[in-house]
Amino acid sequence: MKKGQTEIIGFMVIILLLFFALIFYFKFSASDDTDFLGETELSLEVSNLLTVIKQYSLCEGVSLGDAIKTCAQGGGFVCDVDACDTVQQEVAQITSLDGWEETSYMFYIGDVLYSSRTCAGNTLAEGYTTAGIDVRLVYCY
Repeated sequence: MKKGQTEIIGFMVIILLLFFALIFYFKFSASDDTDFLGETELSLEVSNLLTVIKQYSLCEGVSLGDAIKTCAQGGGFVCDVDACDTVQQEVAQITSLDGWEETSYMFYIGDVLYSSRTCAGNTLAEGYTTAGIDVRLVYCY
C-alpha cells in the first residue's frame, strides 16, 4: 500500500473511534431525571393538541379558536352559547378524549384559568396570541 492510503485508513479508524465514543457518551451521560426525547414528544403533543383545540369546529363556520377569541375580547356568544363556557367545556372534552386527566393540564386565556385545577411540578407550555391576549395550554407531568 502507498503511504497516502495508509494515512486515510488511519484517519477513518480515528473517525470511527470518535463516533462510537460520542454514541457511548450520549447513551450513558443522560441522567434518569431528564429524558430529552420524552420531553420533546410531550412538547410536540402539547403543541398538536393546542392546534386541534383552535381548529375544532363548534358549528357551521365557527371554530373553538373563534370562541377563544370572543372570550378573550371580554365574552359574548358563539353558536348561541356563552363563549367562555363553551371554551371551558370543549377544552375539557378534547383533552379527555386525548387521554389527559383533569389534573394534568391548565388552559389559560390571559391570566384567567379555564381548567378545573392547577397543577404543580414539571410543566410544558404551548401558546399563541389572539386579540392581543396570550392563550396557553400547560401540561403537567
